[in-house]
Amino acid sequence: MIKRTLQVILSKLANDELIEPVNYEQGEYLSQEDINKSYLIASSVFGSGNVILIGGAALQNYYPLHKSKDIDVIVNGDVEAKKKLLYNNGFKVTKDTGPKPLFNADIYVSYLSLGEKKIRMEFYSSKGLLDSNESFSDIRKKAIYRKYKGERVYFVDPLSLCKLKYNAWKNRLMNGRCDKDIIDLKEANLLDYIDRNEEDYRKIFEAYNQGVISKLKSILSNAVHLAHQEYLKRHHS
Repeated sequence: MIKRTLQVILSKLANDELIEPVNYEQGEYLSQEDINKSYLIASSVFGSGNVILIGGAALQNYYPLHKSKDIDVIVNGDVEAKKKLLYNNGFKVTKDTGPKPLFNADIYVSYLSLGEKKIRMEFYSSKGLLDSNESFSDIRKKAIYRKYKGERVYFVDPLSLCKLKYNAWKNRLMNGRCDKDIIDLKEANLLDYIDRNEEDYRKIFEAYNQGVISKLKSILSNAVHLAHQEYLKRHHS
């Protein structure tokens, strides 16, 4: 599997294509209903307006064809201090200690049983995730919301989502995602929502047209992930 995957990826190195990652994510795709329900339960713990969707769950609001298998949120609050309350509301929470060298945020991974689905939800602290001059309040002011059962479900504005996806793409060497984040932005045409005079517009746009070094990093990223998956299979079989 690893050999064949690398052959496919290496064959793309000479092309202008972004490199699609192997679909290694487990679990079912989440509907907008799944996301909204999970969001409201989390929001009941941290308070209205203190939870904001980021990542694929936010992207799904701009581009319904995109489907996520997990939910990422920024929270305004201390997850550690809320662990008991989260547990009482159905979340099983552990702190993520995996390698994310370009993120200094505290990250907590949780699982919520919603009917027959087991939903993975990751809580990110705003400190260490956002730009050093940004606060949760800044992101909250720009956030967009949709109404669901009389409540507001907040998700990040297009520019913030692009910046977060761009940072996740830069972090891909350690998480095996290849160019997934940039592909997500491109498929959703999310840059069309952004003023081209924005300071961050050009660097995100330029990520669509990578040089050889970026492509090699993507290839190495997938190779590292596939080797790790193979290791896990052999040691858990």
